[in-house]
Amino acid sequence: MFEWTKSCSYDDKQKRRFHSIARSRLKKLAAELGLPAGTHEIRSSRAGSAVSGEISLQHDRFYLQVSQFGLASGHGILIRTC
Repeated sequence: MFEWTKSCSYDDKQKRRFHSIARSRLKKLAAELGLPAGTHEIRSSRAGSAVSGEISLQHDRFYLQVSQFGLASGHGILIRTC
């Protein structure tokens, strides 16, 4: 099982897994929501070595972003409507 709360800071292996698993989960979410192909995009920004970067599911009506907090331990999911 993946350790979501383990920091990605300066840990390239953890960061690669974080991005890979988050992308996979967002693809599954898009399928569960019934989003037709071409109506959404999954993007990943690895950012610098000190942070997790973010993985986002972008749709015309909303976007969802997965990342770790920069100044505190843990992880976060941001959901916004457009």
